[in-house]
Amino acid sequence: MYSALKYFYSHLRWRLFLLVFVSILVGLMDGLGLAMFLPLLEFVADSGRAATTDSMGNLAFILDGIEALGLELTLTVVLLTMLSFFVLKGIAKFGATYLNVIYQQYFIRKIRIENINALTQYSYNAFVTADAGNIQNTLSGEVERVVQAFARFSQLLQQSVLLLTYAALAFLANPEFAIFVVIGGGLSHFLFTTLYKRTKALSRKLVRSNSDFQGLLIQEVAFFKYLKATGSIQTYAQNLIDKVYEIEDRVRKMGVLNAIMIGAREPIMIGIVVLVILAQVTLMGGQLSTIILSLLFFYRGLSALMSVQTSYNMFLSFSGSVDNMRVFLDDLESHAEPEGEYTQRDLSGRMELENVSFSYLPESRTLSNIELNIQAKETLALVGESGSGKSTLMNLLSGLLRPDSGRIVIDGRDLNDWDVRALQTRIGYITQEPVIFDDSIFHNVTFWAERTPEEEQHVWEALDRASIADFIRDLPDGLDTRLGQNGISLSGGQKQRISIARELYKEVDFLFMDEATSALDSETERSIQQSIDRLKGKYTIIIIAHRLSTIKNADRVVVLKQGRIDQIGTYRQLVKESVSFGRMVEMQEV
Repeated sequence: MYSALKYFYSHLRWRLFLLVFVSILVGLMDGLGLAMFLPLLEFVADSGRAATTDSMGNLAFILDGIEALGLELTLTVVLLTMLSFFVLKGIAKFGATYLNVIYQQYFIRKIRIENINALTQYSYNAFVTADAGNIQNTLSGEVERVVQAFARFSQLLQQSVLLLTYAALAFLANPEFAIFVVIGGGLSHFLFTTLYKRTKALSRKLVRSNSDFQGLLIQEVAFFKYLKATGSIQTYAQNLIDKVYEIEDRVRKMGVLNAIMIGAREPIMIGIVVLVILAQVTLMGGQLSTIILSLLFFYRGLSALMSVQTSYNMFLSFSGSVDNMRVFLDDLESHAEPEGEYTQRDLSGRMELENVSFSYLPESRTLSNIELNIQAKETLALVGESGSGKSTLMNLLSGLLRPDSGRIVIDGRDLNDWDVRALQTRIGYITQEPVIFDDSIFHNVTFWAERTPEEEQHVWEALDRASIADFIRDLPDGLDTRLGQNGISLSGGQKQRISIARELYKEVDFLFMDEATSALDSETERSIQQSIDRLKGKYTIIIIAHRLSTIKNADRVVVLKQGRIDQIGTYRQLVKESVSFGRMVEMQEV
């Protein structure tokens, strides 16, 4: 509970205190209004007799205050005083409800922006080893559950304040009665402790089940084609269905526990009140009038106590999400991308790797002692067998990964000195599977830039350089053509050309191509390769090539073997001088 209070306070600060203050006003005005029922009952019992302070106990100061104002304690004065207190209570209640709505929206906005910013700064190295299902579940479903937790926590906080206020007023009216009922209420709370613990444990298990379900769902969408083609989708779907039943079972169990508490709470509390009244009247000779006044407060307090226990149990059912959100955000922030301060536009495109080594796991090296100078506007190809470290080397060059040892120098400046976000805006990255968003061609190329005639002209220039402008001009909606989920309406070559156009639109200095044509048929590959060849000398181009025919025109080829540079040279040199490269060429019959 303390950790949750600390978490909510870190987001809301003084706003929590304002909620407490307004809740005190609600309880105080309600209690003072209730206290006026005793003098009202005196009028009913004897309409000719003025109200007295004898039955009010320590709350007689209310009537004393009325008389101090020079007012006689008539029925009209008592009724108007009661009405005034309840009007003030209504105003305070409106304030409390309004603040709840405002602060709940403030809270959800803050945690969403906090998560977005933290994920944006999350290092790629940490991301590739993270639980994708947990990330998806936390950023979507868990946010809603945390908001529900805050709503329950807010109710719990306000009802707790009301409970304390009513208890204080009851104590003023009749201390002995108040003490006995508070003790009885405390004992009833311990009766529910086991249920609280069970609810909290189920909440944590529910978070894990939701994360597993989201992970399975993500993978079904990602591997839908394979699952469908191999007839495995039914078996895989059964895993999802099992998780659905598991989630339902845990939610049902929490519902049963909550129902038990709701059903048993009021009979237990009323039983305690009955016993205390009987004991005080018959054994201790208590005055029934002050007991009635305390009972009025405790009836309100009983409602508050039941709300406290209900809100607390409901909060516990969401508490696992709060814990998960806190741990998730801590993980994102602890693995934030290291950032330097150096920024520069219009880079020359030079890169140097000085004795660079890298490993994903401590026990195995992926790259070892890489020494490499990349000249400005050079086209460099990276080749090697699977697992030789090609993609890892490209990830290091693009700033996605940081070396364990050695240095990467870009335009004479150490990578650690760069503001990576500024550096990466100068990098174009084209992958084997083109990234196409379900939006218009204009937005796919510009990344949602403002639509102006100048921007449109810039887009057409990029499309022309990617050799796809003519195709788009022939489309009925032109740049406004919506491409569908992952560009379903386009061929592989068309998607790849649009992804190339996006990178060229950015006016980059470096162009990284990670097997950009290997998923295409030979004719489309040759066509796209011609488009890429036309870019030679305009950018520093780094190519990972699966098909060696696509790198014949590269300035240099780097052959990687088991995480080390085996040889560097032109395509023709390596065919003659490198046994391993020559063997790769022969196997592909280039």
